[in-house]
Amino acid sequence: MLSVLVVEDHQAVREALVAAFLGWGHPVSSAATLPEALALVDARNFDLVVTDVDLGGANGLDLVRSVRTSQPEVLFIVMSGRFGPKDLLGSGIKAGDTLKYLRKPFLLSQLQAAIGELVQRNPATAR
Repeated sequence: MLSVLVVEDHQAVREALVAAFLGWGHPVSSAATLPEALALVDARNFDLVVTDVDLGGANGLDLVRSVRTSQPEVLFIVMSGRFGPKDLLGSGIKAGDTLKYLRKPFLLSQLQAAIGELVQRNPATAR
């Protein structure tokens, strides 16, 4: 199972995602802010980070950049209801083998499909 970090500033969305990952059998931690997320990443390793782009004044893409520097094997799902895939490219972050983008709102089946694609491309990450 993948160890997961969910980073989302909206409590209801964060709790729903945590509940979904727990239901799927994944160990999961959560953070509401960028500093909380960075502290968790410094304290332990995660296989998958699911982050919102807009973290109430902070940018989830900064989290992606930081984690990729120290732990390049981590998989990411970046989600946003306001920013699109072109915004990721403009920030220098590319979707691809280790990162998928999901537009909010999305179905849990879409989240599962994105995770499946990432794991298929990175089988060493799936434990």
